[in-house]
Amino acid sequence: MRKQILLLSMVIACPSFMFGQRSITDSIFTVGNVEITAKKKQATPLREQPVQLLNMDVPLKFLPITVTRLDSKTLERKHILNMEDAVRFLPGVTLSSNQLGAFQRYSIRGTSDAVFAIDGIRDERTLLNTMPFGDLSFVESIEVIKGPASILSGHSVMGGVINIITKKASADFSANASISYGSWNQKEATVGFGGKLIGPVNYRANIHYGTGDGYRDVNADRFSGLFALGAEIGKGYFEGNISFNDDHYTTEIGAAPTMPGDIFYASDDKLYLPSGALHPTADPHTVYNDFANNKMHRRNMDVRMQYTQPLTDWMKFRETLSYGHSNLDYCCVEGMSYVSSSDPIYDLYYFDRKGKKTYVNLDSLRSGDPLCFNPDNYSITNTTELTGKIETGFITNNYTLGWNYTYFDYTNYTGYNSDDVWGPGKNQILPVDNPHIVRDWWDSKVSKASIAKYITNGIYLHDVFEINDHWKGMLGGRLDIYKYKSASALIDDGRQHYEKENRTDWNKVSTAAFTYRGGIVYLPIPAVSIYASAASYFKPNKTFYDKNILYMGADGKLFNPDETGGEVFKPERGNQYEVGARYELNQLLEVNASIYYIRKHNVVKTIGKMSTEENGAAVDKNVQAQVGRADTKGFDIDLTLRPVANLQIVGGCGWSDYRLMSSFLKNIDTNADWFNFSETTGQRSTGVPRVTFYTYADYTIPKGALKDLSFHLSGTFTDRIYQNIADNSYIPSCYIVDAGIYYTIKKSINLAVNVNNLFNKEYFVKSTVLGKPCNFMATISYNFR
Repeated sequence: MRKQILLLSMVIACPSFMFGQRSITDSIFTVGNVEITAKKKQATPLREQPVQLLNMDVPLKFLPITVTRLDSKTLERKHILNMEDAVRFLPGVTLSSNQLGAFQRYSIRGTSDAVFAIDGIRDERTLLNTMPFGDLSFVESIEVIKGPASILSGHSVMGGVINIITKKASADFSANASISYGSWNQKEATVGFGGKLIGPVNYRANIHYGTGDGYRDVNADRFSGLFALGAEIGKGYFEGNISFNDDHYTTEIGAAPTMPGDIFYASDDKLYLPSGALHPTADPHTVYNDFANNKMHRRNMDVRMQYTQPLTDWMKFRETLSYGHSNLDYCCVEGMSYVSSSDPIYDLYYFDRKGKKTYVNLDSLRSGDPLCFNPDNYSITNTTELTGKIETGFITNNYTLGWNYTYFDYTNYTGYNSDDVWGPGKNQILPVDNPHIVRDWWDSKVSKASIAKYITNGIYLHDVFEINDHWKGMLGGRLDIYKYKSASALIDDGRQHYEKENRTDWNKVSTAAFTYRGGIVYLPIPAVSIYASAASYFKPNKTFYDKNILYMGADGKLFNPDETGGEVFKPERGNQYEVGARYELNQLLEVNASIYYIRKHNVVKTIGKMSTEENGAAVDKNVQAQVGRADTKGFDIDLTLRPVANLQIVGGCGWSDYRLMSSFLKNIDTNADWFNFSETTGQRSTGVPRVTFYTYADYTIPKGALKDLSFHLSGTFTDRIYQNIADNSYIPSCYIVDAGIYYTIKKSINLAVNVNNLFNKEYFVKSTVLGKPCNFMATISYNFR
């Protein structure tokens, strides 16, 4: 209740403060007999803008990299507040995992999980599937740098980086307030304002609150905020912000489960339903969540600061420091299974994974064991850079020399033991049709802590060089030293803390890797740039030494890794080769297109079981080797067309084909008795679509009675997503159409209505989870600048 009262007070107070500011401004700048006309400022084309993550004062057209950006105008007009909605308008970026409606992971160019950064600062939490994403209420824009980018953001960046750019402090006064209401009783309010605070100090503040019932009773009650400062200090400039999230979530476990195996009639052994089939009579709209007992509460705080100081006319010093803390309390029933028995008491049966005949009742469900875990993490990141522009002969060098330090402390408190959850509501049986929403109670505690600490030091040099008006280039290298250690501890009192004396010894591993990026750009005319580049990435292998495993190199020879915490396997590696082009025609047309090929290698595989002698006895041990490989190829294209001043048509398409390659077994004796390894070469990856594209048109009436009334229409396509290649099971492709109107009154008051899934298309986002039907969001907002 305090959150609602605070936000309502700010919404009420903000317009008064705005009008007060307007009257002061008018009284200061009122002059007689002067007529001022202003030409509407054209949006700066993307190719003319710098890349925020690179943090260098050079336009994108000089860089041999592919970048896609979602600007503040699109975020505002389409009322995009969630990352899963934003990626629909970022071609080549897909939601690769959406567990329980809250735990999301993203993929770029069909590869493994994307790395996120906030204002250019890498966010380690985004590689863990234990922390939901917050809202985008204080986000200015979203920038995607595609392709391997370890040189920019460190380890594990194979497909690219998603950089979230937050709103900044400015000397110019601005304020906004908005209230929204939509389907499923969704209510949202946002207040933001900023300007001069005192002396040379500027500020920006933003508060957001959202609540509602949610489709299928799945929603997030969100409370978030941002406070930013900026100030000139001598010749230097300081900027920083603090942001927070305090969110409560419900979860989505989907409809009745798919068939756990091929289902047969017990009477005559005839097939009734194939494995993975949907329940033939269950309503997919039915909700089975245990809302009475489930708990999911996320708290998050981040502090980011940067100071820039010119040293000479060709060098400046930049220091960036960030601190983050996140905590999640999670205890939820995650799934359901059909009631079954090993005795022939039901009319249907299937064979489980062990080949055991299991009789099943498809009319009843048993709720799964509640899963309880509480991840708590801290991160500290420091970046020190010298950057500037220097002439060397006839070449202009835009350079950055930097050192990056990252410390990430992650502790996951778990309650996975059989006695950690208790109560009569545990494993409750429900009917498939009309399940009971009110259930008996259960409670939980934690009994173990899994602890991990990451330390990374990276030293890098970037150089964007300008040979002449037609030729530009980029060279860069980075050395990362990565250290990782983990331990566990038992907990006696069920609370989220542990004693050092109850902690195990640390398992340690350390590794180092060098990555690069290089490319050349040709500008035959100012409106066209053509580029080619090569880049690499690395992903640390966190395998600890295990005396029960034999380790083999790609050369076919067994080796003994460092048992004291050194490197067991070399890092996973990858290389990308890319060519692309950008074109701009007098604000009328912008085109960005690229094609690429990425190869990944050094993937660890278990290739057999070898017998060795220990203490006079034969012992069988698994053999592991770094022989796995994969590749992905594809293209990206973005297009913006402005045929008339008030009409903008935007489109984008991403096509990627990620496949397993034949493992590197050239030096390994595949005819040996111990060798036992097979793979499906050329198999497509699961969990990501091959094709995504979107189209978006926005038109504003320029004059007349309906002046400043805007209409926008968009369509997004997601290709089929395979879940199991062998069974040919997949989520069908779908094309979703959205529409909206946006009306501006006196350049300050905005009325908007957005309708999503305009034609009410029924589609699945997971095997048993339906996508949202037709829904709306209406917004009234006030903006003062």
